[in-house]
Amino acid sequence: MKIVNQLGEAVSNKATLNVSCGPVFVIEPVDQSVLKDKEAKFECVVKSNPKPNLVWLLNGKEFTNRDGVRIEKDVGKDKYTLVIPKVTPAQIGTITAKASNEFGAVEKNCQLDVLDSPRILNKLDNLTVNEGESAKFVVKFSGKPKPSIKWFKDDVEIQIDESIEIQEVAEDEISFTIKSCKAENLGNYSAKAINEFGEIASNKATLTINSKDSLKLILLFEIAKLIVDLTTYNKGGPKFITKPENTIAIQDQAAKFECLVDANPKAKLTWLLNGKELTNKDNVKFETDAKTSAVFLVIPKVMASHIGTYTVKATNNVGEVEHSFTLGANGN
Repeated sequence: MKIVNQLGEAVSNKATLNVSCGPVFVIEPVDQSVLKDKEAKFECVVKSNPKPNLVWLLNGKEFTNRDGVRIEKDVGKDKYTLVIPKVTPAQIGTITAKASNEFGAVEKNCQLDVLDSPRILNKLDNLTVNEGESAKFVVKFSGKPKPSIKWFKDDVEIQIDESIEIQEVAEDEISFTIKSCKAENLGNYSAKAINEFGEIASNKATLTINSKDSLKLILLFEIAKLIVDLTTYNKGGPKFITKPENTIAIQDQAAKFECLVDANPKAKLTWLLNGKELTNKDNVKFETDAKTSAVFLVIPKVMASHIGTYTVKATNNVGEVEHSFTLGANGN
């Protein structure tokens, strides 16, 4: 300020005018679509006096450095930045920049969408069907944007016509059905999932078609097998009905063990002592009851050489079974 009269002039000091105001967004954060595991960066410019406190939120929850993000600010340029180094599907949603000071608060929202390349989530199963029956392959997949699915037979893309039905079983699952299989449909089938970020192929599954002639052969084979089964219906491997138990005998006295076996054809019985087959030379006898078919091992006079583990083994051409027991002895 300057004052002037006839005698001269005078100049006052200089004073600064500060205008306080609440925050105002000059540049707002914008929506972003980012490939999974890639970096996302949100920026904004906010003017206010005094400088604002600015926080970033995901779906209403404030971000901190502990969330694996970087929060940056350039005070000189009034610029604020949120950096997410590797985005994940869990971070899909609303990103909010919220600025406040003592004169007010303001916030701006934008959207974060996480994209992903296609993936096949299951293995196609091999199929065997009869001629004229349907065959269905099912593929499960993921990816964003949602992948398109193409089907291949022997590595050649299949042209869809009225003989084929494509059905969306679920949001991430599609079936491919050949309505009435013919011999020319046999081969190796696969699916391919495709979106703008890539493509991936499933495994190859084999479709086998049983022709009418082959069905006749299978039927004849089953009949022949049934005849064989009927001829052997009554055959069976050995089974113990009664078997010896662990015994304590009196030395120099007799001991007798009974064994009854059910088998068809008749089983051969072998007696062993400590793994060695017994014969009459071992001071034992082998007897059979003609009425009951029970078989007996008789030791007329138990001696020290008879003490141990016995095994009775029954064998025929259908199978084999064995049972072990022990013989101990008390002195007189």
